Amino acid sequence: MSTPLTHGQRIGLASLLYAVLVACLMAVAWKSGQQPGHAKPRVNEMLSFERLASPSCDEIETGKLVLKVEGMDTGLRAVGCQDGPKPVATFWFHHGDTKLPADADQAVWTVILGQPLSSVKDGRTLGYELVQTNEDGKTAHLSPRGQQFSFAIFAWWSPVAFAIVGYVWALLIYLARFSALLRDGAVPGTPLAHRTFSLAKTQMAWWFAIVFASFVFLWLVTGEMPVISGQALALMGISSATTLASVGVASDRKADAGNSGVFFHDLLSDANGLTIHRLQMLVMTVALGLMFLVHVGTRLTMPELDPSILTLMGLSAGTYVGLKLPEAQAPNTPPPSPPPPPAVDGQRG
Repeated sequence: MSTPLTHGQRIGLASLLYAVLVACLMAVAWKSGQQPGHAKPRVNEMLSFERLASPSCDEIETGKLVLKVEGMDTGLRAVGCQDGPKPVATFWFHHGDTKLPADADQAVWTVILGQPLSSVKDGRTLGYELVQTNEDGKTAHLSPRGQQFSFAIFAWWSPVAFAIVGYVWALLIYLARFSALLRDGAVPGTPLAHRTFSLAKTQMAWWFAIVFASFVFLWLVTGEMPVISGQALALMGISSATTLASVGVASDRKADAGNSGVFFHDLLSDANGLTIHRLQMLVMTVALGLMFLVHVGTRLTMPELDPSILTLMGLSAGTYVGLKLPEAQAPNTPPPSPPPPPAVDGQRG
């Protein structure tokens, strides 16, 4: 008779399967022509743009040579110039390091990057112009008309990063099912199946998974470390504080074997059954998480949430912790046994 796999063996087997998957994805990318040396340039790299042979580099002030993409001023200035059979101007194609206002810079790069997930295979091809403003105020166009350039959104090794995100998400789901990672505390010896799932811990894991995936995605697309917005930190802070407070409040509470083992039932129920404040907290957390992911995927920034939304999340968390106080203070003892039946005359002990 075979022996069941332990948790550690299951995680090790899953890690091996993911390693095989990553190797397969990298092989596909390599064969598709995205291997090093043949890949298109990417954001955050030096790109060369063809220009007119006249004027020569000696007559061009590289610091005043501006790159326009699809008619929009990118705010990027040339950092190099080269004459020869194919004269070019070199730019550091870098997001976030321009002289444009933040809103204008974001609008330009939204056009440049487009919808990254729709450009996985072929990358992006856009029109460009090289423009210089002379001392007399006149604008000189230093690139041939109708010029285009191409660049890749994702590097050839990007499947590795996506696989790591998938692995982290799968590991969270696995540990939530087969360990006490997302369960409430209980007295020693309580079977795992009799330990209730914790809404606060689940919320904390949810926001961790979303922010981690968003961070990796933005890093792959922009080629630089993304900035985690203050609102994202606030959401993670609210979930962490809620978890700490709920654990402290319910530290002495025993597991309720009658209401444990069913994920959504545990998240929505307390000692008195289904509750509206838990439903509100769960629905708002799921809705905000999905909107967070959509915003990151379409606008390539972590969202700046309205302060009223954070206030609502804080009120929901406070209500959740506050209503756990009477639940934790209630004695967790079995109901008293019914009194014995009255003795029949002549049969007294």
